[in-house]
Amino acid sequence: MEFTLQIHLQFDKMYGATCLVLENIALDGSTYSQRGDTTLSFKLLMSFDFTFILHIMKNVMGITDVLCQALQQKSQDILNAIHLVTTTKTLI
Repeated sequence: MEFTLQIHLQFDKMYGATCLVLENIALDGSTYSQRGDTTLSFKLLMSFDFTFILHIMKNVMGITDVLCQALQQKSQDILNAIHLVTTTKTLI
């Protein structure tokens, strides 16, 4: 339960403005179709599956970014690079 709340709080911090716009369109949209589409989009955006996938993607991208930054350093030798890749695989 705590993990779910943490993910939703992080999602709200990152995409709070988007959610607010979608809520406003869902309430004040000019057509029924627009309001319905926006309501469905907002529900899907707030679903656990979507939020969880975003959370996992953020973590994976962070880990791979660290690997990429390390591998771009000229001082890396091949053994250290192999170790970095192995460690990254373990983290992912």
